[in-house]
Amino acid sequence: MCPQCGEDYDATVGFCAKDGTPLVPSSEANLIGKLVGGRYQIHKLLGEGGMGQVYLAEHVRMKRKSAIKIMRAALVHEPEALQRFTREAENASKISHPNVAGIFDFGETDEGLVYLAMEFIDGESLSATLKREVAMHPVVAADIIAQASDALQAAHDLGILHRDIKPDNVMVSQRSDGTFVVKLVDFGIARTMERGSQQVTRTGFAVGTPEFMSPEQLSGDVLDARSDQYSLALVAFIALTGHDAFANSSSKESLIARLTSRPRRLDEVRSDLEWPESIQEVFDQALAPDPADRFPSVAEFGNTLANAVSEMTPSQTAEMYRHALGQRMSNVGSRTPIENPGVRTPATAHVTQKTKAQKPAPSRRKDPAALGRRRSVFPYVVMTAAITYGVWWYGSQQPSGAARNAADVIEANASSFKTWVSGFVAKSDSTAAADSSDAEKPAVSTAPRRPRRRADTAAAKKPIDTATTAAVDTSARRDTTIPPK
Repeated sequence: MCPQCGEDYDATVGFCAKDGTPLVPSSEANLIGKLVGGRYQIHKLLGEGGMGQVYLAEHVRMKRKSAIKIMRAALVHEPEALQRFTREAENASKISHPNVAGIFDFGETDEGLVYLAMEFIDGESLSATLKREVAMHPVVAADIIAQASDALQAAHDLGILHRDIKPDNVMVSQRSDGTFVVKLVDFGIARTMERGSQQVTRTGFAVGTPEFMSPEQLSGDVLDARSDQYSLALVAFIALTGHDAFANSSSKESLIARLTSRPRRLDEVRSDLEWPESIQEVFDQALAPDPADRFPSVAEFGNTLANAVSEMTPSQTAEMYRHALGQRMSNVGSRTPIENPGVRTPATAHVTQKTKAQKPAPSRRKDPAALGRRRSVFPYVVMTAAITYGVWWYGSQQPSGAARNAADVIEANASSFKTWVSGFVAKSDSTAAADSSDAEKPAVSTAPRRPRRRADTAAAKKPIDTATTAAVDTSARRDTTIPPK
């Protein structure tokens, strides 16, 4: 009995015929408020499908919201259904990508309930969005398809083929900046591609949703990653136009046309927009009947579609969404610790401008390295003076000999140097006094002063020569007074 309308409950329908709300069988309605797996508190029912129900739950210890998928009790004992449920947990848990719904836990309770705990997505499926809006803005649709293609590429890189790409399995939630984040779900019929033939199903046996199957999937042929690309291109066509790529896609004629013909043109199904030919070429290639004519990878399909949509005439909505996307990417780039050479971040630009505006005047101080080189001479000067003083002191203590002669020469030179310094200081003082007294007088040429300076220098040198000669004569006389041995 349906709890919503009171009519007989049909488990194959899953939704109330009157209001469309998910139906909860009487045997499973008591799960709300119960603890599943000893750690997941069930809050409410989110949806229901052929395999079971999906509930909103919360981890009692981590306080993290999760989506709990409970397998129908009637299917637990069916090997094929249980294998599909288990395969969804195994395949999805292998893929670590921001656009793939994460798997947290998988198990069976003591009561015999088989459950799958996954990431809770606070949003809705793409099919629900298209049911409400019919068609999405091209820029928004291209962004959603590009994220879904990235998720599929991550699965394909691990050798996993989804095989059931449709709007129901593309979950969409909105960020605070207005952009959308995509989560790919339901890897229940996904299979691992073999390295050799990449065959993921038996020949002549087809699984999936017929409206979004590739031609090779409909005919039961060998499948590879380009089959998921075809299905995603069908989803992209509906998201952009609100119509199927092939007329009456559920009819037998449409399925046959999908095997032999090209999709409908964009301007044929939606003439209110000017579609660049590049977008039509993207769909013609991605929806080609022969897999060899499609894009090499699903990621290339998503990127090419996004680039083609960017060629459309921009509108205010598109510019706002593009601005939000660019702002989000710039925020991510500003948090990146490694900067590319030649790329100036906003913080670096601010510092550069401040440095240019407040650049200090060039300093007149000496180069520290040059000062260090000059200071390094000082120890040698001190050492030379000490040795000279030691020679003079030792020689002055001797009555004769080479040491005595050296001491006399040092003493004579020291006396001469002292006399020269005294004369130079006296001359400098007199010159400074004359300059200070003539400070207020007109400038006079200093040319006549040069002879006087030279004369003074010559006069100062005479005592030095006389003293040196006297010292030498005295030394000679001392040597003659010593009797020979």
